[in-house]
Amino acid sequence: GQMMGGMASKSLGLEPGQGTSFYRFDDIKDTKSFIDTWYSNLNKLDLSAEQKEAIVVEANLVFALNIDILEELEGSPFKAMMMLAINSLKEKLGFQ
Repeated sequence: GQMMGGMASKSLGLEPGQGTSFYRFDDIKDTKSFIDTWYSNLNKLDLSAEQKEAIVVEANLVFALNIDILEELEGSPFKAMMMLAINSLKEKLGFQ
């Protein structure tokens, strides 16, 4: 979310904090550490192939919805970044 907020701000030329509050998570002080810990904990779960696939499907839906929002706002320098994020998630879950 924070990555999306930063991209939206830069791409749309927004003032800091304007129009991106739904991407801000004030309780997360260190984004990189949070993401690293999240992926580490996710990878420790004993998930079946079906459960892993369900996670990827859900993540793809979230990314697609974010793309739709941002395309509606501007037009889309975001698709490439979203594809990178989706592929990263698949890689972390062992689908690539």
